[in-house]
Amino acid sequence: MKKLRKVNPTKRKQERKDAQKEMEHQAALFAKHPTECCVCKEQFERTKETVKTWQVAIREERVRLTCPNCWSIIQKGLKRIQND
Repeated sequence: MKKLRKVNPTKRKQERKDAQKEMEHQAALFAKHPTECCVCKEQFERTKETVKTWQVAIREERVRLTCPNCWSIIQKGLKRIQND
């Protein structure tokens, strides 16, 4: 029983470390975000409003920034595809 107790905390500690490293990696990628929308090339001005409304997607080391107008068009297209 003692051995099981000892293994689990070690495993959990390693999982926490791995999760922390992944979060740091994602944050570093986010810091390198583009300065314009990836669809319509509208400039991104860093204000409270734009930070809350613009969408950031990080997939396989690629950071994409999408304005609210383009994001709504993308969402409508995805819903249409899912319904078909």
